[in-house]
Amino acid sequence: MNAAVVVMGVGIALVLALLGVALALAVFRIVRGPTILDRMIGSDMVLTTALIVIGAAMVIRQDLTGIPVLVVIAATSVFATIAVARAVTPSSDPSDDGLTATRPEERS
Repeated sequence: MNAAVVVMGVGIALVLALLGVALALAVFRIVRGPTILDRMIGSDMVLTTALIVIGAAMVIRQDLTGIPVLVVIAATSVFATIAVARAVTPSSDPSDDGLTATRPEERS
């Protein structure tokens, strides 16, 4: 067996192990996070890790058929992050009386 093949195999195993640790930590943040922003950061990490795994598999196999999947996952991640950011940002509407999406209060 060629030494380059052994080094490549060890490198791939190391990258997959590190990505697995990153995925486990992201899922822990989703489960543990007390706020929706913590959970959104965790889900962004999960989607980013999935993008990296698919991209690495495409590089290893020298195959470009996964590019549409990468685009869809990236677009979903971006739109979800924007939606959550808009939901938790206080409104700038003057008729809102200072109510926020994160702390709705009763109007008197």
